[in-house]
Amino acid sequence: MTHAAIKKGHYADGAYDTLAVAGARVTSSLDINIQKLGEKLMQNKVGSIVAIDPSNGEILCFVSSPTYDPNLMVGHNRGNNVAALYANPYDPLLIRPIQAYYPPGSSFKPLSALIALHEGIITPQTTYYCPGYYISGNRRVACFHNESHGLVNLTSAVAKSCNGYFCMVFEKLMNAAGAKHIEPTFTDWRDKVNKFGLGSKLNLDFPGEKAGHLPTAKTYDKIYHPGAWRSSTILSLAIGQGETDATPLQLANIECTIANHGFYYTPHLIKSIGTRSITRPGDTVKHYVGIEGQYFEPVITGMQAVVDEGTAALSKIPGIIMCGKTGTAQVHGEDNSVFVAYAPRDNPKIAIAVVVENAGEGAKYAAPIASFIVEKYLKGSISQRPSGITPEYFINKNVLPDPAIYTKGKKTLKPAIDSVKDVKKVPGVKNVSTTDKKQSPVKYLAAK
Repeated sequence: MTHAAIKKGHYADGAYDTLAVAGARVTSSLDINIQKLGEKLMQNKVGSIVAIDPSNGEILCFVSSPTYDPNLMVGHNRGNNVAALYANPYDPLLIRPIQAYYPPGSSFKPLSALIALHEGIITPQTTYYCPGYYISGNRRVACFHNESHGLVNLTSAVAKSCNGYFCMVFEKLMNAAGAKHIEPTFTDWRDKVNKFGLGSKLNLDFPGEKAGHLPTAKTYDKIYHPGAWRSSTILSLAIGQGETDATPLQLANIECTIANHGFYYTPHLIKSIGTRSITRPGDTVKHYVGIEGQYFEPVITGMQAVVDEGTAALSKIPGIIMCGKTGTAQVHGEDNSVFVAYAPRDNPKIAIAVVVENAGEGAKYAAPIASFIVEKYLKGSISQRPSGITPEYFINKNVLPDPAIYTKGKKTLKPAIDSVKDVKKVPGVKNVSTTDKKQSPVKYLAAK
């Protein structure tokens, strides 16, 4: 029977026929001005921007780059178009804000310190003398270029991103009940870190969200056997490296938690459908992380110093106090540029995480991009900066990575510099890490 001879008609004599009805208009929480600016700033770049209002969890900016024209998904050529998108080495189908995995790096450093403050293991006045590195057992963690920070406390350690200080704090935490009791101690620490939203989905009202990865004691039992690992074995976790991975959404949510001095609201995108306001039962609930508010102050003061006079000083916004942290993830080619922040310090209105892959240090691209988004949102315009940086420079800058470092839409990665592999030997000790400037590689979960 030919196609022309096939009988066509109404199913059940038309009993179920209905007229097409247009879908209701969906209103999101996105701020159109910073969303457009974010998309321009990220053109010809690979990475992500996520900005959240800490006061209610509404997502203000949600950029995944590169992106694609949704009109490619309809019409006679949609099959070929989709095949081309899958073959694109930069993987535009990957929703990076919620599906790309990155080591949290420096943005993770305050968490163990906050937990240690809460547990009474350290105080804001606890000091550490940094000679440019930290040694634990046969492992050595260096600060950037082995730079000696001298005597630091919690605030100055955040400001200077001193690896040694946070390694010292982490070891105090892990050995609080004795070195041989590390498994229950580590599990308790992990549970406290998980309250910040790492290692589990944040329940975003958008499909495809990934949980990131937060290792368990079983992770290390499988690698080293039960009872055969110690604080020095997992020391890279102290500075946000090793086996911990977070999505950009989770990184921004951590900034919300710090901005709020200990709690966050569930991030969400949808405000209404048609005339019906959408508020999920959990969206207005404060999720407390179990750390008392006063413990956040010394951390926040250090983060303010990062922008006022530290690694992100060129991105300082006139008239706005922004608290932030630069970081970098080491991959093939150039490092990934990472910056997390919130502003203003008092009565915060926006928290943000920016990742620009293979673009160099955090201060080079991620921090300026974040600062433009923050100022545009808070002021409605972008002022002339003392540093001379302009949005136009970054909008026009092409830093697309070499396609050769990608394979089938996923990164071809170096092994992570973590607590298990790729540890460089130096006389007498093992060099676990370079610094805040050299984090373990970005990891992906395929969106497909």
